[in-house]
Amino acid sequence: MASEAPSIHITAEPQTLPHNCLYRVDRNLYVGTIYVSDPEVAKEAVPLAAAIMDAVEGVRGVRISQSEILVTMNTEPSDWRTVARETGATIRAFLQDGHRPVAEGAAEKLTGNDEIRLRVQKVIDEQLNPNLASHGGWVEIQASDGVDYYMTMGGGCQGCGSAAATMRQGIEASIRNEVPEAGAIHDATDHAAGLNPYM
Repeated sequence: MASEAPSIHITAEPQTLPHNCLYRVDRNLYVGTIYVSDPEVAKEAVPLAAAIMDAVEGVRGVRISQSEILVTMNTEPSDWRTVARETGATIRAFLQDGHRPVAEGAAEKLTGNDEIRLRVQKVIDEQLNPNLASHGGWVEIQASDGVDYYMTMGGGCQGCGSAAATMRQGIEASIRNEVPEAGAIHDATDHAAGLNPYM
């Protein structure tokens, strides 16, 4: 008697930016954060992203970080539930088949804007988030358009009275210092929804 594949629990959560949806999986997928928007590069570097791009029409890019998958669409779907079911089924089938979500050495395979975004991510991981953590906060790239970035702040940074200054003088300045190719940096945070802002 064949054994059944273990169940995979996935939740979907539409984001502040209406063309994004975050999928949480009950297992770690990748240590770190990687984003890919080129379907050809995805096939070699991030096979799970390639599977999502093949199965779901209109995907602009896929970010995989720990146990999360952020899918960015070219346009806001008229009904996220349909897209979420299709994406969730693709993720589940991929993982049940035992495929590796991210290839060994994937970061070195990124090119163009995806490689620049990876360098911005490195600044966030190594400089910004360790400093923001002292205030109970963090920042992440919620979306990108070329080399323009839409950032969201969370934890103590979400709703903080100094959030605008932190974004311009801390986050943006640090990114521009390390990655001069970075374009516009936008604050896409819903600051009104902050539950525990740092004061």
